[in-house]
Amino acid sequence: MKRHLASLMVFFVLILTTCSVLASPVEVSIEPESQAGEVYSLMRFALTITNNQDFDDIFQVVFSGPHLEWNMPSIIAKAVPAHSSGETEVVFYPTGDRAGKFDFSISVNSLRNPDSKASAGFTIEVLGDYVKSFSSSVSGNRVFFTAVVQTSEEKIVEGAFTVKDSSGKVVISVPFKETVNGEKTISRSFDPGERLQAGTYTSQVSMGQNTKDYTFTIQPMRSITESVEETPGLLAKEVVVSITNGGNVMESDYALQTKEPLDAITGLLTKPADNCREEGGSMTCDYIVSEIRPGTTAYVTYSVSYWPAFSGYILLAAITLGLVLYSFLHTTTPRIVKNNSRRGEGLHNVFIQISNPFFHRLNDVVVKDSVSPLAQVLHQEIESTIPVIRRLEDGGTELIWKLGEMRPREERVLQYKVRSLINGSLKMPGASLKFSTGKSERKIRLSSNGITLD
Repeated sequence: MKRHLASLMVFFVLILTTCSVLASPVEVSIEPESQAGEVYSLMRFALTITNNQDFDDIFQVVFSGPHLEWNMPSIIAKAVPAHSSGETEVVFYPTGDRAGKFDFSISVNSLRNPDSKASAGFTIEVLGDYVKSFSSSVSGNRVFFTAVVQTSEEKIVEGAFTVKDSSGKVVISVPFKETVNGEKTISRSFDPGERLQAGTYTSQVSMGQNTKDYTFTIQPMRSITESVEETPGLLAKEVVVSITNGGNVMESDYALQTKEPLDAITGLLTKPADNCREEGGSMTCDYIVSEIRPGTTAYVTYSVSYWPAFSGYILLAAITLGLVLYSFLHTTTPRIVKNNSRRGEGLHNVFIQISNPFFHRLNDVVVKDSVSPLAQVLHQEIESTIPVIRRLEDGGTELIWKLGEMRPREERVLQYKVRSLINGSLKMPGASLKFSTGKSERKIRLSSNGITLD
């Protein structure tokens, strides 16, 4: 029994001795072994020293390579207990204007046993062209981008500024191409036209493989403006209510309420009469506008007919009413009205309302309007019927709508947008309406009022 026990102890001693012989007294590793980054950016490495000796030890740490000044702060020594591993962080901060790959090595030496040492290598790649800083901001509906880029030599760099909404959809993309030698600030701005809605956006500058992001938030702002334009007549007045969304939040199911005195008979409202009621000595009508996008204007149009006050004998009233009805049925004339509303700095909505409110059918209806050379038609933003656009000899623009036929009591609204090219007021002439009736092929021409863009 004692013989077997002694043999077993000798076996374990041999195993421990063999393991001690096979394992290195000290081991060193660094992760990652290779790292790429920009100039003036921190590069972090994890240094691990393993002490396989039977005693605690302190190991001297020595770096070697082409740019030791990048090491900050440099570790000098690391204490590691016996049969343990010690970890520490190594930080490099590349500076200067040199790009490329640089090989470094790290050595650890035991202070108690100088023969115990180990080493490992690692590589730092400094990118030559990179984006040093980037920021973006919003003023009104215009987005501003500013990027500072760096190159190692004079060259033409190409890139792009982009903005994505919270869903990841790209709402703005602005490319750039610049000649850069060293450091250069590149700035751009862009107005997407349609107002940016409230929310969080991520802007990015990309230049080759180099990108930087910047996040900004547009706070919700609700701003609704109502304006009323009335065109009075002998027997009726026409009313156009403009509802402008000057905020950055979508307006849904916007409620509009109008009131007219009860002495106005509202049987000729262009909207159905079931949305109106008598209330407090007035005729109150309710309208719902399903959607008004930020930066746009919705219109509610209706007309109110007035009857003359009754005074005197019933017979005189009946005769007067007969004359009014006769005039109403036989002497009515289609009408063209031109109005505008200001949309923003230098931007205006122009709309032309053509009314055939009575019993004549109009044929070959053509509407023409002209724009001064001092204003620009935004033809890509025309939302209603698309006109034919012609350049005039004086540099102005002519818009032509061929509407064909208009039925009795039909109304049409034509709309386009212009940008004033001057500061101050700009007068625009009236639009013209040309048509023929079913009784005659003779062309009849009417003109609208002129407008002033302020």
